[in-house]
Formats: sequence, C-alpha cells, structure tokens
Amino acid sequence: MKRSLWRDRSFLIYLIGQTVSAFGDGLYLIAFMWLALEVSGGKGIVLGGVFSIYTLCEVVFGFIAGPIADRYNKKRILIIVDILRGAVVFLLYILITYRTITVFQLYLVTFAFSVLSPFFHRTEFTIIPFIVSPDDLLKANGILRGLRRTMLVIAPGLGGLLVSILGTRLGFLIDGGTFIFSSICIGFIVMRRLKRPEEAPRGRSLFADMREGYKYLLRSSFLLILAIYAAFINFLAGPVFPLFPLLSEQSALGASGYGMMMSALSAGLIASSFTIGFIERIFNKVSMIFLGLFISAVAIFFLGLGFYKFAIIGAVFVLGFGINTSNLPITTIFQQKVPEDKIGVVSSFVFTFAQIAQPISMALSGFLVDLFSISAIFITIGILLIAGAGVGSVLPQLRPEKI
Repeated sequence: MKRSLWRDRSFLIYLIGQTVSAFGDGLYLIAFMWLALEVSGGKGIVLGGVFSIYTLCEVVFGFIAGPIADRYNKKRILIIVDILRGAVVFLLYILITYRTITVFQLYLVTFAFSVLSPFFHRTEFTIIPFIVSPDDLLKANGILRGLRRTMLVIAPGLGGLLVSILGTRLGFLIDGGTFIFSSICIGFIVMRRLKRPEEAPRGRSLFADMREGYKYLLRSSFLLILAIYAAFINFLAGPVFPLFPLLSEQSALGASGYGMMMSALSAGLIASSFTIGFIERIFNKVSMIFLGLFISAVAIFFLGLGFYKFAIIGAVFVLGFGINTSNLPITTIFQQKVPEDKIGVVSSFVFTFAQIAQPISMALSGFLVDLFSISAIFITIGILLIAGAGVGSVLPQLRPEKI
C-alpha cells in the first residue's frame, strides 16, 4: 500500500523547518525594509540599491549554484547555507544593538544574503526528488509552496506589530534563529538515493558541468521547448502585477482595495498549492500547465473589463490559482525528467533565464500605460495568453508524456 506523504518522516521534518524559516523570512522582510528607511533617512535610492544588489546576485549566482548543487552533497550544502544565512542575520542584530549600522554595511549584508540565497533555493530544487517518491513530487511541491506562502502572508502583519512595539532588532533575532532551526531539521532528513561525494566527477571544472547540462537541455526537445515557452509566457504576463496599484486606483478600490487584491492573489496561490494533488488525478502535468495558463488568461481578460469591486478581487484570486496551477507542474516536470547529476545545472539555467525575462517585461509596463489604457493592456494580455495556451497545447514537442 502506498504510504501517505503526511506519514513521510523526512518530508515532515523538512516541511516543519521550512515553514518556520518562511515565517522568519516574513519578519525579516518587514524589519529590513524599516531598518533601511531608518538608516537612509527615508531615501528611496537606498531601497533601490538594496533591490538592485539582490536581483543582480540572484541572477549571477543562480547560474553558479546549479552545478555546485549537482556536484556536492546537497544536504550538507543546505545546512551550511542556512547556518551562514543565520550568521549574517545575527551580525545585523549585533550591528543594530551597538548602533554601528551604516548604509554601506546594509549593502554588504544584502550582498552576503543575496549570494547565499540562490545556493539554498537551487539546491532545494534538486533535493526534493531525493526526499519524496516521484509519485508524491507534485503534491510535495504544492504543500511546501502553499505553507511558505501562508507564512509570508501571516508573518508581515505580526512582523509589523513586533517592529512597531519592540523595534527592528527582534525581527532579525527571530529570523536568525529560524535559519538555525531549519539547518537542524535538514540534518535529520533521510535521503532516498544520492550519489556519494566520491562519485562526483574529478578533475572537471564547474564550467564543464554547466556545458554538459546545457548540451542535455538542447538535446531534449521537450524540455527545451517547455523552457522557452515558460520564459515567453512569463514575459507576456510580466506587465500585469505592476499595474495592480493603478487598476485599484482607477476602479475606486483605493489602498485598502489594493491590499485586498494582493491578499486574494495569495489566497489563490495557496488554494492551488493545497489542491494540486486532487487536480493531478484528473489531468496530466502537461495538460495542467495549459489549464492553469488558460485560467490565468481569462482572469486577466476579465480584469480589463472593469467590473465592480468584488468581481475584480475574485478575478485576482482566480489569477493566483491559475498561475500556481501552471507553475507547479513545470517545476515538477524538470525535477522528474532531468537526470540527477544535471538537474541543478539545467534548472538554474531555465529558471534564471525566466527570472530575467519577467523584470524586463515589468519595466515595459510603465511605457505601455503611457500609450494605452489599463483596460486595453489587460484585455490584450489576456487574449495573447489564451492564444498562448492554445498554441502550447497543440505543439508536438509538448504533447503529454507519461510524467
């Protein structure tokens, strides 16, 4: 009899550690933004610098982190990175305690944290298939993403309250502790199958590993077309989210309405995460990608029609549900289809490339809104994405496989 995912000890231990860590990340986000405003005297250029450093490091080190995750002990990498991230946050706590924090030090902390984060996320992507069985992979990804998103919804509210009462220091102290707790949890997980460190190729550079991974991706028409397709869809959908504040303003929803829209988006993402296992019983993973994209496209189209308040919020909920229903199968397909010794390289290239495409299209949203109405932009994007779902569903390279 198949064992329930909830009875998998290693998965549950890992899930607990990452849920606690995600809660700490939510506190960190609020505390760090508030600290940046305090240190800079309210200058927006400092916040801009922080986001620029973080984005640049995510892209650059995202490519490097993949081959390292393939080559070395994945469990050990996660433990070391979590301990180092905890140390960085504790250092920030000490600097605040002794009132020695400067803008330059803030940039250094951001740089250190931004360098470490890609190594954790890329390695985590490669380790999940070693923790759960292939049949449980999609459901496990959904549960992990759903609980993280839930914590990121809950934590900022509590974090704002704690920061306002006790100051920014407490947020950093708690977040540092959550990283250490996460590293301890990772230490207790049992891997299902894993190459021994001595089996890793010797005398071969990381760049050679990257080259081998790219060659594999280029030889697999299914994965290559799926990667290009996902990046293209991300590019098309990129302008949607930066326009939410303007949509809220023009629809007379105001600031409170914008907050409700973002909450509805998170609720949709969470709902999809926890129901993805049920959806998988009805559709195969490739079909789920196009189903999720179609749902998202219809929601974006209806946002452009400018209905009353609750219809807009409902459409945003549906959008969040569709996005996650499309993204989770893509993640799982790469985890299942790519060989164990190349999964880090291939996933780093694919998802970092997609990550680059979206900010570019987000930047275009400011240009588009000066030329066209928000309604026209949403309707056009919705139609293009519906067409994209239709084209993708008939591409021979993306015909449903046994995955």
